[in-house]
Amino acid sequence: MSENTGSLPENTVPQAGLVTKPPAAGKKPGAEWFSALYAIILLFVFIAAFQLYFSLQDIIRTWISDQFVPVFNAVYYIVIIVVGIWLIRDYIRRQ
Repeated sequence: MSENTGSLPENTVPQAGLVTKPPAAGKKPGAEWFSALYAIILLFVFIAAFQLYFSLQDIIRTWISDQFVPVFNAVYYIVIIVVGIWLIRDYIRRQ
């Protein structure tokens, strides 16, 4: 007598290609396009921020007296560093 334990017969080979995985939970169709769009927008934001950085340097040199340019530059750099650290910290917390 042979016992039937619910397994495949001895001469049957399971085929790996027949098993389908359900789509990943939380992923919406077309999410890849939005990710690419966000990456392109982020690139444009970085370019604009880079240009704004140097434009503000020119504005400080133009509008501020020569003796106060280093002070305003230092304050400007500190603000840039604080905002950058705050954005990175906020991004890490969301992850």
